[in-house]
Amino acid sequence: MSPSDERSSDQQVWRVLSEAGLAEIQLDEFAERIRDVKRLVTGRLHELLDFNAGAEERESAAYSLGTLKGLELKVLANAQAKPDIAKK
Repeated sequence: MSPSDERSSDQQVWRVLSEAGLAEIQLDEFAERIRDVKRLVTGRLHELLDFNAGAEERESAAYSLGTLKGLELKVLANAQAKPDIAKK
């Protein structure tokens, strides 16, 4: 990948994060937002299980929870490794 391709890719990622309202939050707030989303997805998964909904949507919700947990762990590990960033 050329340097200009990397910059273009970085700009696209930054734009998506900014549009989602995730680019301006502090690191400690990011972890809390992940926990909020995990609570919502967990609630939805309980609904799907209660109503015996299709397996595809249940699997998708469960996979999303796993992905969110992995992201949360990475954010928390990064916050611990770089405490100065989390304080800004």
